[in-house]
Amino acid sequence: MKKLSQLSARELDAVELVLNGVEGAIIIDENGIIRIFTDHYARESDLSKEEVLGKRVDEIFPHTRLLEVLNTGKAITADMWELNDKSRIVSRVPIMNEGEIIGVLGINIFRYLNEARGFATRIQKMSSELKYYKEEVKRIYGAKYSLGVIIGKSKEILEAKEMVQTIAPTNNPVLIYGETGTGKELFAHAIHQESARREGPFVRVNCAGIPDNLIESELFGYEEGAFTGARKGGKPGKFELANHGSIFLDEVSELSSAAQAKLLRALQENEIERVGSTSLTSVDTRVISATNIPLNKLVAEGKFRKDLFFRLNTFTITVPPLREHFSDLPLLCQHFIDNYNQENGTTVKGINNEALQLLASYHWPGNIRELNIAIERACIDARKGILTVDNLLRFTQYISGQSAITRDYSDFDIQEARKEAEKAVIIRALQASNNNRRKAAELLGISRSALYNKIIALKID
Repeated sequence: MKKLSQLSARELDAVELVLNGVEGAIIIDENGIIRIFTDHYARESDLSKEEVLGKRVDEIFPHTRLLEVLNTGKAITADMWELNDKSRIVSRVPIMNEGEIIGVLGINIFRYLNEARGFATRIQKMSSELKYYKEEVKRIYGAKYSLGVIIGKSKEILEAKEMVQTIAPTNNPVLIYGETGTGKELFAHAIHQESARREGPFVRVNCAGIPDNLIESELFGYEEGAFTGARKGGKPGKFELANHGSIFLDEVSELSSAAQAKLLRALQENEIERVGSTSLTSVDTRVISATNIPLNKLVAEGKFRKDLFFRLNTFTITVPPLREHFSDLPLLCQHFIDNYNQENGTTVKGINNEALQLLASYHWPGNIRELNIAIERACIDARKGILTVDNLLRFTQYISGQSAITRDYSDFDIQEARKEAEKAVIIRALQASNNNRRKAAELLGISRSALYNKIIALKID
């Protein structure tokens, strides 16, 4: 290749024609002689091309840094240059041929400083929007509970927490087994929080709560036109949303056969296929699943894929039912009491031994979730002081001769339990005050207007 000093006028004109598209540009050859000076620079400098071309660059621009680049071979990027009292942002880069510097190109990045400021403002805005987007993703799809919120010092709970600390740093799938209400989701959150993925999203999916015909599109997304009613532009699935984070598949035993097959591919290949797509998308997502039905039993019955079971079951954590760690009852009760005091302004200090013995005599089919409801109902009844057996039994019924601490809600709905307990307490206060609402409000420790609002909301006659 020729040196720049050896290029013909026609060749230099061709190069200048290209550079005129970016306006401000100047090229010097290996001797520091100006070979190209674009029209934009000519106008801005009030110099004609005849005055500039063929001259040493430092003769025309005494403070130029083009010679510095020519001597060192190191580019100077995004630098300030003053031309006729106007500041502009320029870059100066060496022109190389087979390891030899044959010239230097100086080129405008921004013609004027206000352009640079506008660009900086746009970049800052984009950065803020990206930061906001990341924060929103983390807020919506973020783990809420750490290992520290799992209450218990029993051998069974400590072993389960130790298992979390052991397996969390890996990227392997984890299967959490436990009865309804034992706190499987808390352990899933803790696994994510203890892992290197803690800054990534934590996406929760209740597999039992999604109809069979929608589970695939929810997990893996869909393309535009994949089915009637599909969103324009398609929609990412939960696996894509959980990229670089974790996905928690609660009640994984409820997955359809088709969804199981796609989940197996995601685990094996780290790839998912949107519904209606002909291409695969790579994902980096850790799968944490939970079930209250032993998956090996479903495999034996032909209801769950054996190969998927082995993939999900790389590590298993078994969360014990409440009846197997009754030694944690005092800690759990105090935890729920403290939470309820904070939420509702009550001042319950604790629970007495007789009440704890009653709790320990019950079989707790709803486990810790059911205990939470029982304590909250008792707090509504007591409002202050120490919880007693009377507070616990106020809202119970007798089932098969055994005192049930809560009524038999199939889903142990905490909100409904609160409403029922609160309604019962208000009715008792009204009866004790002969329907004098001012006195009833005083008994309940609330304002009269608050009592009126609760009577309306709870539909008390």
